[in-house]
Parts: sequence; structure tokens; C-alpha cells
Amino acid sequence: MRTSILSLIGIVLVASTWAAEPVDWPQFRGPGGAGVADASTLPQRWTTSDNVAWVAEVPGRGWSSPIVWRDRIFVTTAVNTGAFKQPSTGIFGNDYAAELAKQGLSDDEIVKRVVNRDIELTSDTGEVSYRVYALDAATGKVIWEQEAHKGHPAGGRHRKNTYASETPVTDGERLYASFGGNVGVFCYSLDGKLLWKKAWPPQPIYLDFGTASSPVVHNGRLYQLHDNDGEGFLAALDARSGNQLWNVRRTDAAPMKSGWATPFIWQNKQRTEIVTIGRALVISYDMEGRELWRFKGMTQATPSPVAADDLLYVGSGSQGESNRPLVAIRPGAQGDISLQKDQSANDFVAWLQPRFSGYTPSPLVYRGRVYSINDNGILQVADARTGTEVFKARMGGGGFTFSSSPLASQGLIYLTSEDGDTFVIRAGDKYEELARNSLGEMSLATPAVDADSLYVRTQTKLYRIRNRG
Repeated sequence: MRTSILSLIGIVLVASTWAAEPVDWPQFRGPGGAGVADASTLPQRWTTSDNVAWVAEVPGRGWSSPIVWRDRIFVTTAVNTGAFKQPSTGIFGNDYAAELAKQGLSDDEIVKRVVNRDIELTSDTGEVSYRVYALDAATGKVIWEQEAHKGHPAGGRHRKNTYASETPVTDGERLYASFGGNVGVFCYSLDGKLLWKKAWPPQPIYLDFGTASSPVVHNGRLYQLHDNDGEGFLAALDARSGNQLWNVRRTDAAPMKSGWATPFIWQNKQRTEIVTIGRALVISYDMEGRELWRFKGMTQATPSPVAADDLLYVGSGSQGESNRPLVAIRPGAQGDISLQKDQSANDFVAWLQPRFSGYTPSPLVYRGRVYSINDNGILQVADARTGTEVFKARMGGGGFTFSSSPLASQGLIYLTSEDGDTFVIRAGDKYEELARNSLGEMSLATPAVDADSLYVRTQTKLYRIRNRG
């Protein structure tokens, strides 16, 4: 689909040059899904105008992260013919339901009111246009745009989710844009030609929360995880043709069957494996979909795993504070490696912290420390080898909530709040806030990075932020 660029995307140019060597950010959280950009030189301070190279207005709604390949930025969004239920920052736990219960309301009435407040049902939504954009990294102008799919959603969404929350991925040859297992994956050439698409039968999602698990690509294959309340699966597709190579059913019984975590390709000294979180489990598969090992005791599957220094770090959040486990796992595991009662380690589990994972943000491992930001703004930092907590702090002194995942560059940690404030702190063993940079608009997407810039997505805009002068 080719339409007028300016009718859909308004571009405001502040400054633009392109002198630095390219640094690619090809997937959710960048190379290896690590969220680390030590080859980049990033700004520490900005406003909506200072140190802004350009800002592009993005139509519709989408919390997918932008990705960077050479001189192009790719981003997805969903445009509704009607009006989306407006998103809202903050913590959406069980407090509202408990408050209604205290008023003596029936269970049916409680569910009705919670849904009315938090969920956009399919009956509330008209046709949705699922779109993919390629922008010029130097100017922010649209190079090409495509409508991947148009139709009524198969299910609803939580007001803090969108119909375009899955981050696209590229292998440098093709772009793979997923809108979740209920819509499908769409593969494009880097100049915007549709090469193939793959869809699966839609499945129900817990409380109509919507989908969010991003695809990953490795060694000529694309992997899509779709944990749901129906027939969950992990599928491997041929990256060139889109042919399904294998499909593993996710059938383990669990209180929470639906999940939103992105699978992780763990390349360790012994082998390459695909690590998934969902259905209260961590399950790792070999590259042909055969289960290697599993670990029990996870909660709601939203954060994604990360690896560093020959350890795998896996966490899962919850709507409460009592059960947010973060576990460090050694390579080479086989079978069930779950901890027994009162254990905190075994042959393959290096350590477990029961209240350390973020609810939504994924952990960051950087320079021997694990950084975990919870949705309530509590930052916890631990020794990456032992799990011993180093310090705990309220970001900005308190009052901020977080959904996006942190990233690191040259000794600095960047954390973007739901209000669109990016905190820059020094990596280390104490809380040292260096800058607080506000864009004045809600932001749940994890930023992307190139050689000298941050790409920060807010509710309606995409910013390229870099040092000027």
C-alpha cells in the first residue's frame, strides 16, 4: 500500500546528519536481546526539542519497539477506524476488584466493571489496520509503508496493551513483522515487498488482554511463541519461504496459560537452545523443538530472558509483590531442574531470588550486575554471579511506573518510565541519578539504539535523540 506520506506521518525536522558508523539494533532489546549498546555514544540529556534530531508522528497505537538496520528504522502500529479505548499509566492489579468486592457487589458485576474499565472488547473495536513502516534514520521520513492486515480483531486487549505490541525483527535480508499469534507474521524485503505471510487459528487470551510476544530470528529460521488459553504453541518457520518447519504444542496445565514473553535464543558454550517462559514454567528446546529442560515456579510470563557470562537469567512478574522470581541457570541442563522446597540452588540453578523480577520489564545484566525494574518503580540491583542484592532504590524518589525494559551503554543505564521520562543512572553499586529527561507523553515501548542515537517511542511519536553540536 502506497499513500501520501504526509497524510499519515507528520515529520518535524530539528536537525539531521548521519556521520557515525552504523550500529544495528535488529530485534527487541537489540543484538542478542541483551539491551547493551557499549559501541554506541548516546546523549545523557534531552527535552522535546534539545538534542532531538527529528520527531515523527506515528498514526494509531502501538507499543512495539522500533528496530534499526543500517540507515532504516522499522516500526509497526495499529490504526482503528473508530476510537481506541485510551491507555493509562499505573499499576493494574487486583486492588480495584477487591474494592468492588468490599462494596458487596456480585462476582458478575465485579467482572463487568473491571472489564468496562480495563478491557477493549471486540464489540468496542471496528476494523483495525495493522501497518508496517520503514523510516529514514537520518531524516525520519517514511521510505515505505505497508498494510499487513485489515479486519476485526479476534480478541480484545487490555487498555495498556495495543494491537501492535510485538517488536519486528530483521536478519539483514528480510523484515519480519508479527502482530501476534492471533493475526500472524508478515515477511517483507527491506524495500517493502511482501514476500510471505503465515497465520494460525485465533485463540482466546486470558481476560482478553491481547498479545505481545515478539518473534526472533536465528540461522535462517523465525520463531513465534503463542501462549494462550486455547492451543498454545512455539513454531519454527523457514525465514526465506515462511514454511512451518515444526510446531510444538504448549499443553502444560497452569493457573495462567496465556503469556506475553518473547522467546530467547541462548547461545552458550555447550549448545544453542530456545528458552521460553509460560504456563508457570521455563522450558528450553533444542533447535528442532525437542525439550531439553524445564524449571517450575514461574508466575505471569511477561519479561523475557537474557544471558551473560555463561549464565541465563529468567524472571516472571505478578500483580502482587509476593512472587516475582528471578533465577540464574547454568548451561547444559537436562530434564526437570526445578528447585525442591527450601532450595535456592542446585547443579544447574546458580541462584534464585524470589522477589526480584519486574512485572513487565525484562532484566538487564551489565558489568557483573543484574538490574531489575518493577512496574512500581523499585529498582533492584544484584551481583550477577551470586544473586546477592547490592542495593534497592525508588526511581526518581518514587511516584513513577515502568513497563519498558532498561538498556545500558558505556557505563550508563537508561530507564524510561510510563510517563515518558527517561532516567539516566550510573552503572554501579549505588543509586546515582545523572539525568531525568521528559518527553511529556506516555511511553511503554523499549527504546532502540544506533551508533549515537536513542529512538524513543511515545504514545503518538517516535523521537531520534542524539547529541547536537
